[in-house]
Amino acid sequence: MVKIPLEIKEFIEKQGVFVVGTVGGSNFPNLSPRIFFKIEDEVIYWLDFFKHKSFKNIKINPWVTIAVFNKGDLKGYQFRGTVSFITDEPTKTKIKNSIIESTLANNSSEKVKSLSIKDAELIEFEAKVCYSLNPDEYSDMCIGSDIDSTQVFQKL
Repeated sequence: MVKIPLEIKEFIEKQGVFVVGTVGGSNFPNLSPRIFFKIEDEVIYWLDFFKHKSFKNIKINPWVTIAVFNKGDLKGYQFRGTVSFITDEPTKTKIKNSIIESTLANNSSEKVKSLSIKDAELIEFEAKVCYSLNPDEYSDMCIGSDIDSTQVFQKL
């Protein structure tokens, strides 16, 4: 796993949203924003309330890409890694409640409040590679990796 540097963790938290890219059996990519999340040193957790395209794709293919960007500063990051569903109780409930509490503290919209009471799957993302999305940097060179990044999407 790639340790998520504090600077990047704080950047993602400040944006309050990131986009998850998945690909399933149809080979069509799907992008989905996430606002209910928690970042730890080596993993990012998020809640899936809808169980639609991303959820179905993850069931087929656990490799995902996460991207976060600040359009004003033209700064951002991309992570590639794998996900799994956390089902172990009470771990799932503890992390889920922490995510909901944190999200509600930072976002008081009625839509967010109504989502927070729905049932959700807890997803754990383990970053394998991190890239800068900053236009003044080499975005094709990884800035953190625990694997050979040229091998990330080759079939096993």
